[in-house]
Amino acid sequence: MMIDNQSAFGFGETFRHWAKEHGYQFVMDEPYPEMTKDFSSYILKMKAAEADALLILAAPTDAITVMRQIKDANLKLRYIHGWAGFWPTEFMQGLGKDANYVVHDGFWTEKSGYPGASELGVRYKKAFGRDSVSVGQTYAAVQILAMAIEKAGSVSSEKVRNAVFGGEFKGTTNGDMKFNDKGLAETSSIALQWWNGERMPVWPPVKNAKNPWKLKLMPVE
Repeated sequence: MMIDNQSAFGFGETFRHWAKEHGYQFVMDEPYPEMTKDFSSYILKMKAAEADALLILAAPTDAITVMRQIKDANLKLRYIHGWAGFWPTEFMQGLGKDANYVVHDGFWTEKSGYPGASELGVRYKKAFGRDSVSVGQTYAAVQILAMAIEKAGSVSSEKVRNAVFGGEFKGTTNGDMKFNDKGLAETSSIALQWWNGERMPVWPPVKNAKNPWKLKLMPVE
């Protein structure tokens, strides 16, 4: 289920491909108009098809609306994974305990175990009153620039560029970063689960975590 726009269509195509690849079947695959106030027709279709999971890309206000209506309709899903509108802090604040069990996308977590990540998370919360699913990447970019300047022994843009392209930079708040010869460092999206106002890392697993988080499926009773 996704917003009815061009970027969301690309998102849907990706998931159709991987669903087929891994043997999953979509029992409902429909776009919805942004700012929809009534999702009842979609929810009824999911009920009729006996859907057990929902993958959805939605705007923030739509994400809250659809979650409230799913609960009101007593639609029992074991797994909900949302993109875009499901990770803002407002989603959790708007739903309270009803946000529990929902998995969402992200780019970074302070619980990653990467050097300085936890401390950065604390500082960010103190400054802005909320957490972040991306600040560690931005901070790492500054760390990488500093390390590249040191490696190049110069602030010359060309020399710093050459230090980054094909270079490897360890111990950043986003982990060890390795750039290819085109200057790109690939990072994967992560999965986090809302639980009592916190985001708990589901994937990839946090290495050497003292209390590793295990995915909690939604209760059906």
